Amino acid sequence: MTERSHMPEPVDAWDESPEEAAAAAAVDGGEDGRGFLLSVTDVLAQIAEEAEPIKAGRWRSLVMHGKAPAPLDWEPPQWDYDAVEAWIHRALEGGTLKPAPKATSEAVPEPELVYGSTAEWVTKFLVPVYRRQLTATGDKTTWCPQWWKHAEAIIRLEALWRAWEHLRLDGRTGMSVWLKDHLDHHLPVLTDATSGPFNGCKPDRHAESPLGQFQLVAPPPALFPDVRESKDEGGTQS
Repeated sequence: MTERSHMPEPVDAWDESPEEAAAAAAVDGGEDGRGFLLSVTDVLAQIAEEAEPIKAGRWRSLVMHGKAPAPLDWEPPQWDYDAVEAWIHRALEGGTLKPAPKATSEAVPEPELVYGSTAEWVTKFLVPVYRRQLTATGDKTTWCPQWWKHAEAIIRLEALWRAWEHLRLDGRTGMSVWLKDHLDHHLPVLTDATSGPFNGCKPDRHAESPLGQFQLVAPPPALFPDVRESKDEGGTQS
């Protein structure tokens, strides 16, 4: 009977197959992991829990040069949990391993707004940039110098400003997206003299809009229950 050699196996013995990893994981041990035999994958995972991760090649080099525990078994290589745990602490103290990088919890600061309000954006950006030929009669395309008296205009212009502040940060296609998907959609609706919110206004003066609200007939209360009440009672909002 030949005596088993304790010399290190070739390099490819450190590259575990799925079967070898499963066999190593099946070894009995305590609930906290002590007493387990660790495979190469297990050792690297154990190191990564307490220090900066290293690769298999680095671990192999440490073992081969006697700077890390030798495996208890070479076919496949397996290490004692306690020995690896003790070595990790010594390696951290001695500088062989680097401490795990600290997770940064600093929140990314919100980008500073260029304009402080919708009114400032309309005055300093939109009106100087967006210029169209408007007739005095305002029969096709019109504007209202007191746009802030129209609720729909406030909502649409607020949306345009917020979208502009966000998309300006995209230095590649942000402005193109804003023009195509936002400005080119909202401005024709706003300035439509026939059906837009400025209906009845002229480019140089405000007029109370003749457009009335849609007529409503209240639905049965049970058809649309107040979802806030169910949420307050611990229900889920559908």
